[in-house]
Amino acid sequence: MKFIHAADLHLDSPFLGLTGLPTQLAAQVRQSTFAAATKIFDRALAEHVDFVLLAGDLFDRAEQSVAAQAYLFNQFRRLAAAQIPVVISFGNHDYATDQHQLVAYPANVTVFGPDVTTTTLTLKSGETVAISGFSYPQRWVSDNMVAAYPPHAATDWHLGMLHGAVATGGTNDHYAPFTLDDLRQKHYDYWALGHIHHHRLLTENPPIVYAGNPQGRAINETGAKGAYLVTSQGHELVPEFFETAVLAWDTATLTTTATTLVAVGQELTDWLTAHPASLPTLTALTITTIRSLAAEERARLAEWPALFQRTQRAALRDANRYFVRLTVVPPTATLTAPELDQSYWEQGAAQVFTPANVQSVFGKLAQEPSLAAWLDQVTPGDLQQAASRRLNQRVRGENPDVS
Repeated sequence: MKFIHAADLHLDSPFLGLTGLPTQLAAQVRQSTFAAATKIFDRALAEHVDFVLLAGDLFDRAEQSVAAQAYLFNQFRRLAAAQIPVVISFGNHDYATDQHQLVAYPANVTVFGPDVTTTTLTLKSGETVAISGFSYPQRWVSDNMVAAYPPHAATDWHLGMLHGAVATGGTNDHYAPFTLDDLRQKHYDYWALGHIHHHRLLTENPPIVYAGNPQGRAINETGAKGAYLVTSQGHELVPEFFETAVLAWDTATLTTTATTLVAVGQELTDWLTAHPASLPTLTALTITTIRSLAAEERARLAEWPALFQRTQRAALRDANRYFVRLTVVPPTATLTAPELDQSYWEQGAAQVFTPANVQSVFGKLAQEPSLAAWLDQVTPGDLQQAASRRLNQRVRGENPDVS
């Protein structure tokens, strides 16, 4: 048996907050979620898979554009021509009650409803596969839905599809919260998860897997993006991650002792030469200055990033990078309080300020439209710098809440 597990295609993502991109790159960004999804369907056809699982958030919004609906219909029709079934569950972004399909999906597509149900496939090999899942009836599903999933059926394989998050035990568990023990107790052979945008193997036996999203859509969605090709090996299912992104997001830092913007620019050009990217990469770079810039240099600091990008287009193109944010941070006082040893802070910061933690903490807030645009631009580095500034203010006896 062989199948593909993907999730969180987020077709029609608006890519808020991106302005001033070169025309060709801007067009590539707008089409990136479609191009990445196409790689999934191309891989399904090339591998002659038995079926495809899409675990929620196929669309970015409840109301889909005609282009997004037509795109998905045509991809499903490609799979239908190859006799490849598709099983869909809708998530919190494209929840079922707001689906306004104007055309029916091809007959090879099964869409789960708001209640947990099971569909059974008989493969060309003669193997039988039960697949259980549900679609979100509204934006939030606060109940643990795993209890409604049936025990392992009398089939060769039983797979679960779930768009949700590991329960925290708090009041903000709005996305079909579950525990790993909940899933294990069903004795399924594979759990195809969606909702978290970083691919992750939670357990190997059985495989409980977040596919992540096929294409990063904001600066807090760094790292490899793609889906899983899952094959049977004996009595086990083995997932293999494959990449699909057509462009990448990256955060980086540059520390400099330069005291003029000309010198900073030269060091940044050298950094670009030393850090070429394999994909077009939208980069948020923080330049930390060890020495203070002269007063006249600081006065021109606001206009310098735009000027650098315009004058160094060749270097940026050669490095396959474009700066979506270029921040110059002045020197800050070093923490001297004995209870905040610097090396301890640096070790802790490296473990705390990670993309996965940012996704976990801020993922729920991103459902609020008024916060979504701002959250899309938050990076782990931004949070680390903000925390460092506030700690410095506390050490100096300042009130960080008073400007």
